[in-house]
Amino acid sequence: MKKSIKKIISLVIAMVLTISGITYSTVAKADESEGSWKTDAVKVPSEGQLVGAGYIDVEFDNSMEGYTYTVYLDGKPVYWNGNDIVREELGEKKTDDSVTKTFTSSDEGKTEVYATTVSKHEITVKAKKDNVELTSVRNFYVSKKGLALGGDMSDKIKLSKLNCSWYYNWSTEAFNKPLDKGVQHIPMMWGSGDDNKEAMKKLVTTSNYILGFNEPDIGTQANIEFFEASSVWDEYIKPLNMRKVSPAPAAPGGDSLWLKRFMNGDYICKNPWDGSWGLFYDYEDEATKKFVEGESDSVDSVVLHYYRNTINLKGLLDAVETLWNSYHKPIWITEMSLFGVKGTRSDFSYELPEKRAEIQEYLEGAMEALDANPHVERYCWFPYDIDSTNDIDSFNGSGGTAMFDYSSGAYTELGRMYSSKGNPEGYNAQTISDDEMFVYVPEETTTQAPTTVETTTQAPTTQAPTAKKQAETTTKAETLQQVKVTGAKNIKKKSVKVTWKKVAKAKSYQIQYAMNNKFTKKAKIKKTKKLTYTVKKLRKNKKYYFRVRAVSNGINGKWSKTKKVTIKK
Repeated sequence: MKKSIKKIISLVIAMVLTISGITYSTVAKADESEGSWKTDAVKVPSEGQLVGAGYIDVEFDNSMEGYTYTVYLDGKPVYWNGNDIVREELGEKKTDDSVTKTFTSSDEGKTEVYATTVSKHEITVKAKKDNVELTSVRNFYVSKKGLALGGDMSDKIKLSKLNCSWYYNWSTEAFNKPLDKGVQHIPMMWGSGDDNKEAMKKLVTTSNYILGFNEPDIGTQANIEFFEASSVWDEYIKPLNMRKVSPAPAAPGGDSLWLKRFMNGDYICKNPWDGSWGLFYDYEDEATKKFVEGESDSVDSVVLHYYRNTINLKGLLDAVETLWNSYHKPIWITEMSLFGVKGTRSDFSYELPEKRAEIQEYLEGAMEALDANPHVERYCWFPYDIDSTNDIDSFNGSGGTAMFDYSSGAYTELGRMYSSKGNPEGYNAQTISDDEMFVYVPEETTTQAPTTVETTTQAPTTQAPTAKKQAETTTKAETLQQVKVTGAKNIKKKSVKVTWKKVAKAKSYQIQYAMNNKFTKKAKIKKTKKLTYTVKKLRKNKKYYFRVRAVSNGINGKWSKTKKVTIKK
């Protein structure tokens, strides 16, 4: 009997100890899980991350069962009217119908916040269960500054060096190279062609925004009638679970008639002669007249492009105000710059230091004003190359807008200023050192010093390059030989194939062509690392002039002798 009692007591004690151990282990694991959650609950944005202004994705851990989760921005709850955030920065007010969102472990741990103030911000996620409340905090920074960067512009720079929070490249695909590492790419459906549609079908992106068609109002770009654009928008862009940025008209005043029709709708009718559809006011055919609905309800932000051949900061800000008053939607300035022609009053060539100073003052003033304007979500500068190279126009006096040398990736003083401005206070911004700066060497010998070196007055610790470095640069320029062109022939399809001999130390070559031998009429420049280049889409029965020069680390050799070709094929 005594032995049985002892066994029973032993079993009870063992059970108590086992249960206590399990309870202790469970509590310990729960405490550990909650402690980890407090530190790491917010997944996106990451700690200290620089993100683009506007709608910002937030992802968080909501895996703990039994809790309800709420997201706060800068200590305030985020209110919603249906699917729209109440954007207090835009003057919107919450109503009796406004609500905050709560999440459980069965929901997706993802939401949005909205911010356009260029500063440090704070995401707070609170988890509540009975009388327990857990808090996880994440700090991040908001910037409006970005860059328009095509694949043919430069692969030598790093967007993070310019402290950009975003960029776009007129494509659905990011570069995914060192140049854009850590900087968000915003995809664009450039036009309505089959290639654009195929690209949209294959779209893979982490962006929460998508950009609409590029300059659909002009023939040299997307060139789409508003009603055709609306149809393509409805099929390819509207269904996306992304914030949608309107097509970008070329008209710079903020009062684009094309955009007005796209946003608000307008009448169209059939062309009586060929049966095609067109604007009603062009053909006035009452029998086929119909109204095309506008896309305003599906557009989250509207776009402004602003190019001028004179500096006019007030004009830029007036265009922003006009666009806001037209649609009361946040604004993206996806291209702004200056263009000019050498030898005219609108000459913004890089070799004119006084013009470079004026451009820098203009851009700095624009950045300050746009950063302070809550109606502007984002902006970016379009930098011509130092020698005004681009594949679109013939404005050969636009080099002063350059932020970097396309071929070498060396930054200009304008690029250094852009890097240092528009950054939120407290953000660990990158800086551009003197060793990364472009050194300008004039092509022609003058009475001035052989080398002009850009310096800075922004940071007292920076110094101009030494005389030794200047001398070394001059030597480089002197040893970069003149290119010898071996052929320039008109081949099929209105094309000219230009060939030349290799130049020692050359890293790439520039091919310039124009319709006069002074290279001032319809002049364009192309770049290649090969010893041949084919220029296409020339005009039949016209004379063209071609020349080539070598390039190395921002140093340009002398132009070759000019070759003249008449387009007969």
